[in-house]
Amino acid sequence: MIRTGKAILFVVLVSALSLSLSGADVPSTFSATHYYILSLGEIPVDLTDLIQTAQSAGYSIIQYEGAVSTATRAGEVISEDVLADDAVLVVDDSRFYLRKLSEAVTFAVRPCELGYELMINPQQDLSVNDTLTSILMTLQQLGILGSEVNLDFASFAKADLKGPASPVGVPLDSTLYGLVVSEDWFAYAAFKGITQVGLRVEVVAEKIPGSVLDDAFAAYVIEETDLLVKLLLPIDQLLTLAQSSSIGYVRMAYQPSIP
Repeated sequence: MIRTGKAILFVVLVSALSLSLSGADVPSTFSATHYYILSLGEIPVDLTDLIQTAQSAGYSIIQYEGAVSTATRAGEVISEDVLADDAVLVVDDSRFYLRKLSEAVTFAVRPCELGYELMINPQQDLSVNDTLTSILMTLQQLGILGSEVNLDFASFAKADLKGPASPVGVPLDSTLYGLVVSEDWFAYAAFKGITQVGLRVEVVAEKIPGSVLDDAFAAYVIEETDLLVKLLLPIDQLLTLAQSSSIGYVRMAYQPSIP
Protein backbone atom coordinates (compact mmCIF):
# COMPACT_ATOMS: atom_id res chain seq x y z
CA MET A 1 0.00 0.00 0.00
CA ILE A 2 1.34 3.45 -0.94
CA ARG A 3 1.56 6.01 1.82
CA THR A 4 -0.46 9.20 1.28
CA GLY A 5 2.69 11.31 1.18
CA LYS A 6 4.06 9.24 -1.69
CA ALA A 7 0.75 9.39 -3.54
CA ILE A 8 0.70 13.18 -3.26
CA LEU A 9 4.32 13.41 -4.41
CA PHE A 10 3.49 11.18 -7.38
CA VAL A 11 0.68 13.52 -8.43
CA VAL A 12 3.03 16.49 -8.10
CA LEU A 13 5.70 14.78 -10.21
CA VAL A 14 3.24 13.80 -12.95
CA SER A 15 1.80 17.33 -13.01
CA ALA A 16 5.30 18.81 -13.18
CA LEU A 17 6.17 16.34 -15.91
CA SER A 18 3.24 17.46 -18.06
CA LEU A 19 4.09 21.13 -17.56
CA SER A 20 7.76 20.52 -18.36
CA LEU A 21 6.92 18.65 -21.55
CA SER A 22 4.59 21.39 -22.71
CA GLY A 23 6.90 24.27 -21.87
CA ALA A 24 10.41 22.96 -22.53
CA ASP A 25 12.35 22.00 -25.62
CA VAL A 26 11.82 18.29 -25.01
CA PRO A 27 11.17 15.76 -27.80
CA SER A 28 7.58 14.54 -27.83
CA THR A 29 8.49 11.04 -29.00
CA PHE A 30 10.75 8.25 -27.82
CA SER A 31 12.23 6.82 -31.02
CA ALA A 32 12.46 3.06 -31.55
CA THR A 33 16.01 3.56 -32.84
CA HIS A 34 17.30 4.80 -29.47
CA TYR A 35 17.15 4.04 -25.78
CA TYR A 36 17.07 6.72 -23.10
CA ILE A 37 18.38 7.36 -19.59
CA LEU A 38 17.00 9.98 -17.21
CA SER A 39 17.54 10.70 -13.53
CA LEU A 40 15.01 9.84 -10.84
CA GLY A 41 17.09 11.27 -7.99
CA GLU A 42 17.11 9.61 -4.59
CA ILE A 43 14.64 6.79 -3.98
CA PRO A 44 14.03 6.05 -0.29
CA VAL A 45 12.66 2.52 -0.19
CA ASP A 46 12.46 -0.33 2.28
CA LEU A 47 13.97 -3.23 0.34
CA THR A 48 12.07 -5.85 2.34
CA ASP A 49 8.78 -4.16 1.46
CA LEU A 50 9.87 -3.74 -2.16
CA ILE A 51 10.68 -7.45 -2.47
CA GLN A 52 7.29 -8.42 -1.08
CA THR A 53 5.41 -5.93 -3.27
CA ALA A 54 7.32 -6.87 -6.42
CA GLN A 55 6.80 -10.57 -5.75
CA SER A 56 3.05 -10.00 -5.35
CA ALA A 57 3.08 -8.09 -8.66
CA GLY A 58 4.61 -11.08 -10.47
CA TYR A 59 8.28 -10.09 -10.48
CA SER A 60 10.97 -12.75 -10.25
CA ILE A 61 13.44 -11.90 -7.48
CA ILE A 62 17.21 -12.33 -7.27
CA GLN A 63 18.79 -11.53 -3.89
CA TYR A 64 22.54 -11.38 -3.32
CA GLU A 65 24.43 -11.87 -0.08
CA GLY A 66 28.03 -11.35 -1.03
CA ALA A 67 28.67 -13.60 -4.03
CA VAL A 68 25.78 -15.95 -3.25
CA SER A 69 22.43 -15.40 -4.94
CA THR A 70 18.94 -16.78 -4.36
CA ALA A 71 16.32 -16.67 -7.11
CA THR A 72 12.57 -16.93 -6.60
CA ARG A 73 9.70 -17.05 -9.05
CA ALA A 74 6.10 -16.87 -7.85
CA GLY A 75 7.45 -17.14 -4.31
CA GLU A 76 9.27 -20.42 -4.96
CA VAL A 77 13.06 -20.71 -4.70
CA ILE A 78 14.39 -22.03 -8.01
CA SER A 79 17.77 -22.84 -9.57
CA GLU A 80 16.91 -21.39 -13.00
CA ASP A 81 18.27 -18.12 -14.39
CA VAL A 82 15.40 -15.64 -14.04
CA LEU A 83 17.17 -12.65 -15.62
CA ALA A 84 15.39 -13.36 -18.88
CA ASP A 85 11.97 -13.14 -17.23
CA ASP A 86 9.70 -10.27 -18.26
CA ALA A 87 9.71 -8.71 -14.78
CA VAL A 88 12.78 -8.96 -12.55
CA LEU A 89 13.97 -7.37 -9.31
CA VAL A 90 17.63 -7.75 -8.32
CA VAL A 91 18.62 -6.78 -4.77
CA ASP A 92 22.31 -6.51 -3.92
CA ASP A 93 23.10 -5.21 -0.44
CA SER A 94 21.45 -1.77 -0.22
CA ARG A 95 20.91 -1.43 -3.99
CA PHE A 96 18.18 -2.64 -6.29
CA TYR A 97 17.69 -3.03 -10.02
CA LEU A 98 14.17 -3.44 -11.40
CA ARG A 99 13.39 -4.28 -15.03
CA LYS A 100 10.11 -4.86 -16.84
CA LEU A 101 9.63 -5.92 -20.46
CA SER A 102 6.56 -5.47 -22.64
CA GLU A 103 5.86 -5.53 -26.37
CA ALA A 104 6.04 -1.74 -26.59
CA VAL A 105 8.80 -0.82 -24.15
CA THR A 106 11.37 -2.15 -21.72
CA PHE A 107 12.28 -0.04 -18.71
CA ALA A 108 14.70 -0.45 -15.85
CA VAL A 109 15.27 1.43 -12.61
CA ARG A 110 18.89 1.12 -11.49
CA PRO A 111 21.46 2.81 -9.25
CA CYS A 112 23.51 5.73 -10.56
CA GLU A 113 25.95 8.25 -9.11
CA LEU A 114 23.23 10.55 -7.78
CA GLY A 115 20.61 8.05 -6.68
CA TYR A 116 18.66 6.10 -9.30
CA GLU A 117 18.02 6.43 -13.00
CA LEU A 118 15.37 5.23 -15.42
CA MET A 119 16.36 3.44 -18.63
CA ILE A 120 13.69 3.36 -21.34
CA ASN A 121 14.04 1.19 -24.44
CA PRO A 122 11.04 1.61 -26.79
CA GLN A 123 10.31 -1.10 -29.36
CA GLN A 124 8.25 1.39 -31.38
CA ASP A 125 7.92 5.17 -31.49
CA LEU A 126 6.10 6.23 -28.33
CA SER A 127 4.77 9.43 -26.78
CA VAL A 128 7.20 10.72 -24.15
CA ASN A 129 4.39 12.02 -21.94
CA ASP A 130 2.24 8.88 -22.12
CA THR A 131 5.20 6.54 -21.68
CA LEU A 132 6.68 8.33 -18.69
CA THR A 133 3.28 8.69 -17.02
CA SER A 134 2.59 4.97 -17.47
CA ILE A 135 6.00 3.97 -16.12
CA LEU A 136 5.70 6.32 -13.15
CA MET A 137 2.32 4.81 -12.33
CA THR A 138 3.82 1.32 -12.41
CA LEU A 139 6.66 2.38 -10.13
CA GLN A 140 4.27 4.16 -7.77
CA GLN A 141 2.29 0.95 -7.39
CA LEU A 142 5.51 -0.79 -6.32
CA GLY A 143 6.33 1.95 -3.80
CA ILE A 144 9.19 3.29 -5.94
CA LEU A 145 9.15 7.03 -6.30
CA GLY A 146 12.16 9.22 -7.02
CA SER A 147 12.66 12.78 -5.88
CA GLU A 148 12.69 14.10 -9.46
CA VAL A 149 12.08 13.27 -13.11
CA ASN A 150 14.87 15.00 -15.01
CA LEU A 151 13.78 15.54 -18.61
CA ASP A 152 17.33 16.44 -19.63
CA PHE A 153 17.74 12.80 -20.61
CA ALA A 154 20.52 11.16 -22.59
CA SER A 155 19.76 9.16 -25.72
CA PHE A 156 21.85 6.36 -27.23
CA ALA A 157 21.53 4.89 -30.72
CA LYS A 158 20.88 1.15 -30.62
CA ALA A 159 22.80 0.68 -33.87
CA ASP A 160 25.97 2.32 -32.51
CA LEU A 161 28.15 -0.79 -32.14
CA LYS A 162 31.22 1.22 -31.10
CA GLY A 163 29.47 2.74 -28.12
CA PRO A 164 30.06 6.11 -26.43
CA ALA A 165 33.49 7.35 -25.38
CA SER A 166 34.19 8.00 -21.72
CA PRO A 167 33.54 11.59 -20.62
CA VAL A 168 36.44 13.94 -21.29
CA GLY A 169 38.87 13.98 -18.38
CA VAL A 170 37.47 10.83 -16.75
CA PRO A 171 40.14 8.08 -16.74
CA LEU A 172 37.73 5.17 -17.19
CA ASP A 173 38.09 2.41 -19.76
CA SER A 174 35.57 3.00 -22.56
CA THR A 175 34.22 -0.55 -22.23
CA LEU A 176 33.43 0.07 -18.57
CA TYR A 177 31.79 3.39 -19.39
CA GLY A 178 29.80 1.55 -22.03
CA LEU A 179 28.59 -0.73 -19.25
CA VAL A 180 27.46 2.21 -17.10
CA VAL A 181 25.27 3.60 -19.89
CA SER A 182 24.30 0.30 -21.53
CA GLU A 183 20.69 -0.65 -22.08
CA ASP A 184 21.10 -3.93 -20.18
CA TRP A 185 23.93 -4.18 -17.63
CA PHE A 186 23.78 -7.97 -17.46
CA ALA A 187 23.75 -8.66 -21.19
CA TYR A 188 26.50 -6.10 -21.81
CA ALA A 189 28.80 -7.48 -19.09
CA ALA A 190 28.33 -11.02 -20.38
CA PHE A 191 29.04 -9.95 -23.98
CA LYS A 192 32.17 -7.98 -23.04
CA GLY A 193 33.53 -10.62 -20.67
CA ILE A 194 33.24 -8.43 -17.58
CA THR A 195 33.04 -10.38 -14.32
CA GLN A 196 29.76 -9.38 -12.68
CA VAL A 197 28.31 -10.36 -9.31
CA GLY A 198 24.87 -8.89 -8.78
CA LEU A 199 25.15 -5.14 -9.32
CA ARG A 200 28.94 -5.20 -8.89
CA VAL A 201 31.74 -5.77 -11.40
CA GLU A 202 35.40 -6.70 -11.07
CA VAL A 203 37.78 -3.89 -12.05
CA VAL A 204 41.36 -2.80 -11.53
CA ALA A 205 42.24 0.74 -10.56
CA GLU A 206 45.72 2.06 -11.29
CA LYS A 207 46.72 4.29 -8.40
CA ILE A 208 48.74 7.46 -8.70
CA PRO A 209 52.20 6.73 -7.15
CA GLY A 210 52.24 7.62 -3.46
CA SER A 211 48.48 7.94 -3.20
CA VAL A 212 46.05 6.09 -0.94
CA LEU A 213 42.70 4.70 -2.03
CA ASP A 214 39.75 6.65 -0.64
CA ASP A 215 38.18 4.92 2.38
CA ALA A 216 34.79 5.03 0.61
CA PHE A 217 35.97 2.17 -1.61
CA ALA A 218 37.65 0.06 1.09
CA ALA A 219 34.72 -2.35 1.44
CA TYR A 220 35.01 -3.33 -2.23
CA VAL A 221 38.74 -4.13 -2.31
CA ILE A 222 39.70 -7.69 -3.27
CA GLU A 223 43.48 -7.20 -3.25
CA GLU A 224 45.88 -4.28 -3.41
CA THR A 225 49.51 -3.41 -4.11
CA ASP A 226 51.33 -0.07 -4.08
CA LEU A 227 50.18 0.78 -7.59
CA LEU A 228 47.13 -1.39 -8.30
CA VAL A 229 43.92 -2.25 -6.54
CA LYS A 230 41.41 -4.87 -7.63
CA LEU A 231 37.81 -4.25 -6.59
CA LEU A 232 34.37 -5.79 -6.85
CA LEU A 233 32.68 -2.44 -7.29
CA PRO A 234 29.04 -1.38 -7.70
CA ILE A 235 28.50 -0.31 -11.30
CA ASP A 236 27.12 3.03 -10.18
CA GLN A 237 30.45 3.78 -8.47
CA LEU A 238 32.68 3.31 -11.54
CA LEU A 239 32.66 6.98 -12.53
CA THR A 240 33.11 8.06 -8.91
CA LEU A 241 36.16 5.82 -8.51
CA ALA A 242 37.68 7.01 -11.80
CA GLN A 243 37.33 10.63 -10.69
CA SER A 244 38.92 9.96 -7.29
CA SER A 245 42.10 11.99 -6.73
CA SER A 246 44.13 8.85 -5.96
CA ILE A 247 43.29 7.05 -9.20
CA GLY A 248 45.03 7.40 -12.54
CA TYR A 249 42.94 4.92 -14.55
CA VAL A 250 40.20 2.31 -14.07
CA ARG A 251 40.13 -0.66 -16.41
CA MET A 252 38.74 -4.15 -16.79
CA ALA A 253 40.24 -6.84 -14.56
CA TYR A 254 42.01 -8.79 -17.25
CA GLN A 255 44.56 -11.33 -16.06
CA PRO A 256 47.11 -11.01 -14.67
CA SER A 257 45.70 -7.94 -12.92
CA ILE A 258 48.01 -7.79 -9.92
CA PRO A 259 51.50 -9.33 -9.89
